[in-house]
This record gives sequence, structure tokens and C-alpha cells, in this order.
Amino acid sequence: MSQISKEAIAGVWPADLGEAHITQRFPSVSASALGRFLGSLYGLPQPIGFLIHIATLPVPILLAIAMFVFGGFRRYQLTSTRVRVRRGTRAKEGGPEVSLMELDDVRLVVRPGQAFYRAADLELISHGQVALTLPGVWSAEPFRQNILEARHALVQVRECLAHETAAAAI
Repeated sequence: MSQISKEAIAGVWPADLGEAHITQRFPSVSASALGRFLGSLYGLPQPIGFLIHIATLPVPILLAIAMFVFGGFRRYQLTSTRVRVRRGTRAKEGGPEVSLMELDDVRLVVRPGQAFYRAADLELISHGQVALTLPGVWSAEPFRQNILEARHALVQVRECLAHETAAAAI
């Protein structure tokens, strides 16, 4: 579930107050191979897909619980300065991350079986290469837009501060 940030413009946060949490997402079952396989079966034409879904209903539920517990409570967090993968209930540091200043683009890749779950993988591009992949992000396009808007806001604020500092030096 998404959380709403408290700053007026997403990504614009005074540097002296530290890093601000903007939003976070949990991976869906489409992050796993079994989840994608089930999603491709569930996407079959009616009534076949529906019947398979009813017959295998406990499987995705158990898969989601297993991914959450055994995956270390993994989640994808967007802050005012970076995108990172967090694990654990109180994890402060650690896990892969990409700074918003180094981010070039965010690609949305829908793998087979993910369309049923309305999910996709997000590839964070830095220096022309995939720096980090966030697999199975539910409702990935709004999260992608959040990342790009936070990056845009951070870049504009840094450019404005640099210009202001240069003008004050004159």
C-alpha cells in the first residue's frame, strides 16, 4: 500500500532535514517464476482461466505469504535522494540502491504472466546500464512516475541552489 508524503512537492525536501520518505511498494507474486506461471494460466480465455484460478486459489495466497516472510519483508522504497530495496522490519541501511542524481531513466518491462496481476519489473537505468531491477512491482507505472518526478524535483532544486550559490559569490 502506498503512503502519502508530507512535503508539498514530492522529492523537494530541505537537505538539512535529511532524507525524506516519499513512498514504498511491496513486490507482488509476479516477482517469482511460479507467480508469473500462474498469471499466464489465469490470463487464458474464459472459462478456462477462471476455472484454473478457482482450482489453484490457495497457491498464490501461500506464495504471497512465503515471499513476504521468507523474502525478509522486502519492499521498494523511494526517498528524496534514492531508490532502494529494504529488507527486515527495521532495516535502516543495506540492500541495493540507486541515487536519484545518477538515475537516467526508469524502464517498465512487463514479463509474461505479469499482466494478469497488473504488475511489471522496473529497470533503473544509470549511466546507460541497468543499475537495479525491481521485480514484480504492482501498479508499476505510477511508481515509475513517482521516481521520475522525485528525480526531476531533486535535479531542479540542486541546479537552483547551485545557481543561487554562484550568484551570491559575485
